[in-house]
Amino acid sequence: MKNNTLHNAFPIVAAAIGNRFGIKIQVGGDQAYTNGKMIQLPAYNGNDPDYQDYAWGLLAHESAHIRYSDFTIDFGHSVLRRRLAGAIEDVRIEHELAKDFPGTRLTLRTVVEKMIASGGFTAATTEDHPGNVLYGYVLKSLRAQVLGQTALKSLVELSEQALKSHFPIGAVIRLKGLLSEVPGGLASERDCLSLADRILTMIEQECDKERQAQQEEQEQQNQNQNQLAQDDSEANTDTEANTGSGNSDDEQTEQSDQNLDNSEPSNAPTDSGNTDNSADSELDAQDSPQTGSQGTTEENDAIDFQPLLEALQTTSDADLDQDVFEAVKASLALDDRNVPESVMPVGLRPAGNAAAGLGLLNKVQSESVKIRAALQGWVQAQNMNRSSPSCRGRRVIGRRLPQLALGDVRVFARSAVKHAPNTAIHLLLDKSESMSYPVLNTSSQYLESRLSIALEATLALALAFEGIPGVNPGITAFPGVDDKSVFCLLEHGERVRSRVSGYSLQATDTTPMTEAIWFGAASLLRCQEPRKVLMVMTDGQPNDQLSTLEILQRCRDSGIETVGIGLGIDVRHLFPVSIAINDFRELRSQLFELSKILLRVA
Repeated sequence: MKNNTLHNAFPIVAAAIGNRFGIKIQVGGDQAYTNGKMIQLPAYNGNDPDYQDYAWGLLAHESAHIRYSDFTIDFGHSVLRRRLAGAIEDVRIEHELAKDFPGTRLTLRTVVEKMIASGGFTAATTEDHPGNVLYGYVLKSLRAQVLGQTALKSLVELSEQALKSHFPIGAVIRLKGLLSEVPGGLASERDCLSLADRILTMIEQECDKERQAQQEEQEQQNQNQNQLAQDDSEANTDTEANTGSGNSDDEQTEQSDQNLDNSEPSNAPTDSGNTDNSADSELDAQDSPQTGSQGTTEENDAIDFQPLLEALQTTSDADLDQDVFEAVKASLALDDRNVPESVMPVGLRPAGNAAAGLGLLNKVQSESVKIRAALQGWVQAQNMNRSSPSCRGRRVIGRRLPQLALGDVRVFARSAVKHAPNTAIHLLLDKSESMSYPVLNTSSQYLESRLSIALEATLALALAFEGIPGVNPGITAFPGVDDKSVFCLLEHGERVRSRVSGYSLQATDTTPMTEAIWFGAASLLRCQEPRKVLMVMTDGQPNDQLSTLEILQRCRDSGIETVGIGLGIDVRHLFPVSIAINDFRELRSQLFELSKILLRVA
């Protein structure tokens, strides 16, 4: 990264955001996804603000799902039902998240605006599948109205035009009424699914209503036509009854008809009746209303809504636009060539053994009290009030009176109060397979593993630290269940006694030190103490020495002090400040001496 500190590093910020939401974040690989319990982000290591904006938006959205959604719901076989419910649920959970974390409104609005600008968010058109028109309108209108994502308003207007071209006007009006229930009338994802069902049922009702109206109109037209035919028949009967008034009248009529025939042009149509009907038909065609979204029809222009209903029932994912945050996930995918091998792992709680942890606590408690007393004495000695010369005060320093002749008026004693350590210390404990090697305990003549001795020493030290004002300890063991996870034995701010069951660990796997340092650094950066110290206790070389050196340097560039504790190994090539402990029996005393240095008050 161009910025060599960790404060704005993608994995660190991602972990901090996840911690704020109460969600586990794992950074690694080349894809973004969630499993309903934790969120995976790609191992991004760049400075593109667009990339990070998309990532923070995805974190907020997926965190809202984990916090508020119900992952047990069965949506059935209907794709449109599932996607409509999902669109409504997305708006509900983002609205809920903003209640607890108001800043997420801006974060999510930024993602939507960037998606619009890049063409990833578009309006529905009349040529779109009707299912997509309905889904797109619901999604965009709710986001604009409920979440305040106003950049979508123009897309909503265009989508509404497309909606009216496919659906009865009654359905459009009632749809708006149903959507007004969001978010106030929805308390869960099941409520969102229920609303989606009501929308689909309403559309069927409106289509049936239009079909019934068309049938009634057709029946009325048929009745009108039958009545006209009956009237014409009666008129013809009356005409025939009035004929027979005399031959002379017939002859005059025939002569008149003959004269009219002779007056027509030679190229005129021979069937004047057909000509009149054709002209009337053209006028009728011009005056008749066109078929529209409202379902207003004439006899030959009736809308058949059955194909619409069938299209909605058979809608597939391919017919619908990609979910907006599925598109965001796709945009975050990294090229395989750009994926760092080392990533920040996810922090897990070890299963632990309460009885074994309590036994270990009882074993180290007495020694921990001694260590605490010694460290407290050391800190208090460092904090003692010391007088220094000053030009003002109430108590004169007799030995400095001769300095007055030289013009130095600093002859008064002034007390200088030193503050508590105000230090956060995070200890990373290597639990790789080599830590299972046995060591002879001379006091008991029993063989113990390196890890057992290290766990005793760190537990005793943590107990001592938590009793000293201004010291905030944290302990992490690495690796966890694999190289992409670590075990959180003690998080900063926790009480040691509440986590003792986690100290019953087994030594396994390799030495992913780079990943562990990422995690420890992220934990320290969340602490309020101005001084931050990272201690790494290991008996072997890291899996990737170059990446370990890089992340250690970035820690120091970020103001984090790094200290190495080599267990039977020299680690000076990794840590500028380090000690090597070759006799494991000296581990506790050596840690005590090191702690005195770390707690020295500046």
